[in-house]
Amino acid sequence: MASLLAALSTYIDEDTHCISITGSGGKTTTLIALASLYAQRGKRVLVSTTTKLELPSKRDYLCDTYFSDERIQLYKPSKGQKVFYALQGTEKALAPPLEELQAFTATYDVLLLEADGAQHKPLKLHSERDPVVPDFTTTTLAVVGMSGWDQPLGQCCFGWEGDPDRIADENAYLQLLTHPQGVLKAAIGKTLVLCNQAESTTFDTMSHLSSRYDRAPLFFGSMQTDRLFYRKVV
Repeated sequence: MASLLAALSTYIDEDTHCISITGSGGKTTTLIALASLYAQRGKRVLVSTTTKLELPSKRDYLCDTYFSDERIQLYKPSKGQKVFYALQGTEKALAPPLEELQAFTATYDVLLLEADGAQHKPLKLHSERDPVVPDFTTTTLAVVGMSGWDQPLGQCCFGWEGDPDRIADENAYLQLLTHPQGVLKAAIGKTLVLCNQAESTTFDTMSHLSSRYDRAPLFFGSMQTDRLFYRKVV
């Protein structure tokens, strides 16, 4: 079985300088996995957010060093090092100012930013205020959770205001992929969609959904196990 991380990084290629991760259904897992991948390749990696993240005391980001204040300004990362930086909040780690994050592009080879929130639901329709994708983003990686398949949208889709009992089937996923407030809202730079949590999705489902969608490359896989099941590159 092919590596999902390898496939994603090959497609992103040199547009790694600032990767903003949006959507729902595995953003933080993707953030952590990509940080480890690029660090293994000798990159200086900064892990942060433009919205909110779980506090490092509640989630292991597998970073070498953690900062929550101005002390990061004097820190000089080594090659292959992963550095976490977000402001200390009461319940969540909070976004530093965008201009401060942009300044770190001079120090770090890769910035990995979680740029969205979905309250742990696999699907999402955005509001007017999110996602927060900064204009210095070079790649937008939009995540959509396939674990929402066949569930009522009222239960599995954050921000859904339609019929709560409507089932998340192929047409519903296609709607979320193409909706102005859907998966690709605010995407800039090189853009791709990761259909994560696809372990129980059939090949027919993946191929048929891909055949109806041509706005961005689709990668179906499992970030948890680093397996690529199917992809369509536009």
